[in-house]
Amino acid sequence: MLKLKIQIQGATELMRACADLGRDAEDDLRDQAFDISRVVTDRIKYAAAASDRQSARAGRTVRERRDRYPVITAGPHVLLFGSEFGATRHFGWYARGRYYSSPGRQFRPHHVDSYWFFRTAEANAGYIESEWREVAEKIIREWPR
Repeated sequence: MLKLKIQIQGATELMRACADLGRDAEDDLRDQAFDISRVVTDRIKYAAAASDRQSARAGRTVRERRDRYPVITAGPHVLLFGSEFGATRHFGWYARGRYYSSPGRQFRPHHVDSYWFFRTAEANAGYIESEWREVAEKIIREWPR
């Protein structure tokens, strides 16, 4: 399973302030973070569909999760890691001896970075950070202490 984690500066202080405001403020923060996650999840799914058929199938497992921070997960799916990072050898039934010298490839060539999930998520890191920070600061301003 893949999980996206992005570092947001000042997040700890903002979370402490939201915790002081009470449960309703935290629920509001969770709702807003879920909306941010939904936008980025859609972008990741579009990137998977545009990448290739294997990525499109694995991309259907990308989901947003309701939390105080924007959380996006993918998987489990048998094609997830092969479509995201590629591979240098054959797996499963294609690893049998009779397919050893087969010119066909099961996955794209191994790619150290990413083909669709992390590439798209990192491209949206600035969006996630700015939107989440704006939402958190708005909640701190609007909710009475």
